[in-house]
Amino acid sequence: MFIFSVGADICYLLVYVDDILLTGSNSLLLQRLIQLLSSEFKLHDLGSVHYFLGIKVQSTSMGLMLRQHKYTLDILTRAVMLSCKPVGTPISTSKATILLDPLFSNATRFRQIVGALQYLTFTHLDICFAVNRVCQFMHAPTDSHWAAVKRILCYLRGTASHGLHITRNSSFALHGFIDADWAGSVEDRKSTGGYLVFFG
Repeated sequence: MFIFSVGADICYLLVYVDDILLTGSNSLLLQRLIQLLSSEFKLHDLGSVHYFLGIKVQSTSMGLMLRQHKYTLDILTRAVMLSCKPVGTPISTSKATILLDPLFSNATRFRQIVGALQYLTFTHLDICFAVNRVCQFMHAPTDSHWAAVKRILCYLRGTASHGLHITRNSSFALHGFIDADWAGSVEDRKSTGGYLVFFG
């Protein structure tokens, strides 16, 4: 990511291989930057962003909605779970994921699906904890770990169209939230803590 500022105006240029996303506070400065880039490189200005790196971007009156609906359906198709029954949570709150059961027969498939789920956490923050949990067993996944992945996929079947809504906000208020439990893990009795910090 490149940041260019002139006085009070600022431009952000995000480059991924041959995809470029450009935004800023001044439309005239953005047009000038596009002209400069096109004089050096062959490029096509596609206008406002609609789709970037598998993320669909929709403008709303309040800001931007980011979704990975097609990507979610692709993962479900690859896992042969497109017609699965949706569940209400991405992880079981009562079952342990560390069980002494046999190794999963297709560890490569496990790693591919879990790797794809990691990219999905950009817009599906609700699966972050569950995906992080199954990532801890990439080296030697068992049948119960695959069952945990399937549960995440069943959850996604019911929430495939959900996304991340980024709203406009001119506030510079800083808010922090924290929560923790005491020996709450059903597997190893470890405590879990987490925090969120919002700026604006």
